[in-house]
Amino acid sequence: MEKKRVLVTGATGYVASRLIPALLDNGHLVRATSRHPEPLMRRHPQIEAVPSDMLDAASLKGALEETQVAYYLVHSMAGKDFAAKDRKAASVFATAAEAAGIKRIVYLGGLGSSEDKLSSHLTSRHEVGEILARGPVQTIEFRAAIVIGAGSVAFEMLRYLTERLPVMIAPRWLSTKIQPIAESDLVDYLLAAATAEVEGDRIVEVGGTDIVTYRDMILAYAKERGLRRGIIGVPVLTPNLSSYWIKLVTPIPTSIARPLIDGLKNEVVVTDDSAAKLFPGISPGGYRNAVRHLLKEQIGRLEVATAPDVPPWPGTFDSLFVDRQWVRSNAPPAGMGEVIASIGGDPRWYPLRWTWWVRARLDDLFGGTGLRWERPEGDLKPGSRVDWWTVRDIAPDRLLLRAEIKAPGEAWLEWRVVSLENGCELRQTAYFRPRGAAGHLYWWGLYPFHAPIFRRMAVGLARRAEEQSLQSSRG
Repeated sequence: MEKKRVLVTGATGYVASRLIPALLDNGHLVRATSRHPEPLMRRHPQIEAVPSDMLDAASLKGALEETQVAYYLVHSMAGKDFAAKDRKAASVFATAAEAAGIKRIVYLGGLGSSEDKLSSHLTSRHEVGEILARGPVQTIEFRAAIVIGAGSVAFEMLRYLTERLPVMIAPRWLSTKIQPIAESDLVDYLLAAATAEVEGDRIVEVGGTDIVTYRDMILAYAKERGLRRGIIGVPVLTPNLSSYWIKLVTPIPTSIARPLIDGLKNEVVVTDDSAAKLFPGISPGGYRNAVRHLLKEQIGRLEVATAPDVPPWPGTFDSLFVDRQWVRSNAPPAGMGEVIASIGGDPRWYPLRWTWWVRARLDDLFGGTGLRWERPEGDLKPGSRVDWWTVRDIAPDRLLLRAEIKAPGEAWLEWRVVSLENGCELRQTAYFRPRGAAGHLYWWGLYPFHAPIFRRMAVGLARRAEEQSLQSSRG
């Protein structure tokens, strides 16, 4: 594959965050724009991150310099004047790309027939594509419907609704036909566009193999998660009322939910086969396979590689509830790692021990394995049983445990040791993937107890490492 110097705009967004690693893996030189480039550099040290404002031509000049391909992955979701801002940003970018000698712009828009009365959100997406294509720089515009991936707002809205509501009221927009696409398939198309032999401006409609309704998507996701869900049809729930209802049961703000719901009144399906002709090496999959892959990948990302970037406060990430406790210590990193690796087999590891005794009785009552104080002799390894946990991954600077107790969801506890100039930082993270409404009630019902327990546990581990380090220094 030919290597290119590419620019990715909207680099902190969902699609760009998936595309950038793929570009790097394929040897491309990546420059990315953001108003705040520092987090990008920390996440991807190999890229060149530059500050820019899409409405400021001067800030784009340096970003576009000596670049061959530019990915335009910017769009607004909220605000009364979002369409005007999108038009201005596209016009400024098209002019700057021409001045910089860019050879190709790759833009991601939205499916929807221009013959229909499109929502303001989809209309704006089409307008941006038209503005980019007016200039002399070749523009490949991909049009896609809902992207099936962790972080896709449209899919996360569906996931939250399905996970949290045993019975749902079904407005008319749940019957609209949709052709969703898997995140991995969309990234394949975007990646291929950097080097594909395509002439002239093109609009390329992309989607998976299944044409479904939002209702179908909810029920299929529920089946993959082992959830039973009921849907009651009502004809009177307007998009405006729906957006407020979604705000009540999901963390998605009304300002974002409203344009998403407005877009669901339009059929968004592929109407031409140009994608298959231009990119014959890509074979998109179906919706159920995409969901199944996403659920497996979520656990795989946690248990095999590095943990996902999560906010350092209690909340949700990738449909996981998260509690993170960071504790700085004077202990050496190796000493902290040894303390973590020795955990288990002793109730003194766990603060507020009476709460664990209560949890053990509940586990026994509901047919679980109960809480046993045990650990194998010698070093831990993947698969080792530690009290009521199973070791999923272990390294000198990391230990990841998975809970083996009865709960309406899956739970992990992770420790990481980060070296500092004088000592180290212990990063303890608890993850919980709830199963249905019961899982959400379980997390929030126990969180008043879990929060102080997790904090005391992290502080206790750090203190023990410091004590052992002090004893070692005294001989």
